Amino acid sequence: MSDSNKPKIVITGASGFLGHPLCALAKETWCVHAVFHYNKPQVEGIEAISMNLTEENEFQDFLRTLAPQAVIHAAANANVSDCHAHPDNAEVINVRVPAHLSRVCKQLDIPMLFTSTDQVFDGLNAPYDENSPPKPLGIYGKQKARAETEVLRYYPGALVCRLPLMFGLAPYTEDNFTVQMLVSIAQNRPLNLFVDEYRTPVDNYSAARGILQVLGRAHGLLHLGGKTRLSRYEMGLLMAKSMQVEPRLIRPMPVRKAGLAFKRALDCSLSSQRAYALGYDPTPVSAAIQKTVDYYLDCKGK
Repeated sequence: MSDSNKPKIVITGASGFLGHPLCALAKETWCVHAVFHYNKPQVEGIEAISMNLTEENEFQDFLRTLAPQAVIHAAANANVSDCHAHPDNAEVINVRVPAHLSRVCKQLDIPMLFTSTDQVFDGLNAPYDENSPPKPLGIYGKQKARAETEVLRYYPGALVCRLPLMFGLAPYTEDNFTVQMLVSIAQNRPLNLFVDEYRTPVDNYSAARGILQVLGRAHGLLHLGGKTRLSRYEMGLLMAKSMQVEPRLIRPMPVRKAGLAFKRALDCSLSSQRAYALGYDPTPVSAAIQKTVDYYLDCKGK
């Protein structure tokens, strides 16, 4: 199918940890218009557009002219520490932009999917399904919870996909925790990992496939968690096993000993039965970690 015959989709945050696999997978069936701010996405066969999403009129005019068949809004400041340190700056991209985008998409009748987070929960009553009331602890979770409310208030037909802790590799994300863990294990450096913070992690490509799979097939809230509840410490052990490295330098650490300036929810495990019923089937964590490790070692050897 030529690009001229494909439906048009706009993906924001296109060079991000989730945006990159979204673009790579979507281009098979969509004509992808990838919106980025700083780093041009390194995906062939897409149309990359540099734009500052906080310039609301510019983005609105862009959507009106392009008239896409769908919008996936994945752009956000997901750096929890940065959101805590600079909440006003993070508020703009995390709350104001998606609220405005939902109004525009509703007005133009464009199906919209907004990506949120499991951090909208306080970690005291896991596993959480879509009917669980949000009770975020940190600034990032509070901002995303407000954004969810605003998006669905302005556009009840929109879909908000809550994502869990994601792992994997993608360009421009060298500072993500997956890379930090892999480098520490490969170099036999001590690695302290939370032993009492639990999530339902999923690799970024499984998350991207799930988003594209449910796009246009649901509205409201939908959870795209993985099928296994794990701590970061347990994930580190799986990575060491995949790398065939003794995990003697991987050390379990309670969250309370990390000296963090903000609270962390201890169990944000998601129940994703609704998404599973729609065909969402994330790669098992152990297999996805092995694939991530193999790719990392292959790139390292080149």
